[in-house]
Amino acid sequence: MKKSTAISLHIPPKMWSEFRESMLKSRMFNEEVIGFLFCQRHQVSKSKIRYIPKTWVVPASDCYEHQSTSGLVLKQHFHSYLLENHLQVGLDVVHIHTHTGQGIPDFSHTDDRYESEYARFISSNFPKKPYLISGVFDENLQSGQFRIWDRKGQKFEYLNFCNSLFEVSKFEDVINHDDSIFARQKIFGKGNQKALNQLKVLLIGCGGIGSIFAELLGRLGVKNWVLVDPDRLETTNLNRMPSATQEMVEQQWHKVHYVKHLIKKIYSEGSSVKTIVTTVESELAKQEIATCDLIVVATDNHFSRKTAQELALQYMRPLVCLGTHIDMKSDNTPRMYCRVTVPPLGGAWCLMCGNIINLQRAALESAPLAINQIAANAGYLEGVNDPAVFWLNSICASTGVGVIHGMVSGFLNVDSGIDWIYEFPDGNWRKTNTEYLQNDDCYFCGMGSLEEVVEDSDFEDSDFEDSDFLGSDVEDSDFDNSDFFVW
Repeated sequence: MKKSTAISLHIPPKMWSEFRESMLKSRMFNEEVIGFLFCQRHQVSKSKIRYIPKTWVVPASDCYEHQSTSGLVLKQHFHSYLLENHLQVGLDVVHIHTHTGQGIPDFSHTDDRYESEYARFISSNFPKKPYLISGVFDENLQSGQFRIWDRKGQKFEYLNFCNSLFEVSKFEDVINHDDSIFARQKIFGKGNQKALNQLKVLLIGCGGIGSIFAELLGRLGVKNWVLVDPDRLETTNLNRMPSATQEMVEQQWHKVHYVKHLIKKIYSEGSSVKTIVTTVESELAKQEIATCDLIVVATDNHFSRKTAQELALQYMRPLVCLGTHIDMKSDNTPRMYCRVTVPPLGGAWCLMCGNIINLQRAALESAPLAINQIAANAGYLEGVNDPAVFWLNSICASTGVGVIHGMVSGFLNVDSGIDWIYEFPDGNWRKTNTEYLQNDDCYFCGMGSLEEVVEDSDFEDSDFEDSDFLGSDVEDSDFDNSDFFVW
């Protein structure tokens, strides 16, 4: 860990709320409590590391040998259970404990001693040498601080903690040189504008919906972009892509360069737009996911949306999915829909388990050409692009921008996700009850095994032995087992 490296722990708001609630329930009065998260490490850039939780465990009150306002001691067999079942290869350990009182507490000398020994213990006894991140909070888990130890348990450094959707700051006293551009957005506050200016958006799909979306969100204040699309402009795009020209088509502009042109027309200076002329499945595109604050998918195929959802779950990034559909009824009148979907950050339901994308279509789209042809002959694929019109794309794109504005500003709660469908010509907005989309058994996002409140009766002492997780580098006699269970 280099001192110049910025390290952050990002726990999604819904997960943090559930974790915090479980912590508070596992005590009586002001007793200290402890909980554990097991996190994946992402190297966002050369100078930034982000930790995101994959699982969490809160011991119930009967898992403690001792629990009071002055400290706590966990039962040894519980801790064996914890390490055996949750410290998977490649994950690092985060433990969060409380001190009595209000305000931001300091780590005590007792914390220093046991955390140092614990950091050394886990790095010596597990193959990937996990790091220890520790957090101390007040009795209500409202205020706290975090630090990460080196593997020798000799040094630590403090790290940033984020339990919001985005890791962007909202300092109200920031003065931007281009504040006049956003003069009519001051009602939302300078902090909100600052957050929009900092937000980094990955846009997958720069066609009829994506291009309108980029211009609208760009004019709201978003200046940092990564654009992913392998296609070039065609004549059929000109009816629904703002400022696209026949000359661009003749010059065979890639769509990502066309959308970059739109953004640069708004911000000749101060913007950052990276273009990737490939599909989202490519390694080059995947490398950019972790660096972004938000993923937006506006493609016309199921496979790319499936991939985007998988990456959003892997990197714990908020995802917004935009799409439209047009068909004709038997009486030759059109049915038109646009859909804006935001799955909850951290799981509960996703685009796949909610049947928002068709996995059969996704599989066919990713199949070799020969198999695709067989499927087309069997009637599984139409073989033509979906119908599209500018105004319907605009409704979809502008609604998506409004949703993101609400997410950044905080006036729209998406903790449980949203799925909105607009139907024309009836003019109805339908809002899916997302409770019906939740699926703990989903292969992609099922959370049934990812969060747990453990009771002492859930396991037997005989099920776990110290020798099961003590490695060859450490002798049993080197440690008093209680050293690892006291805070």
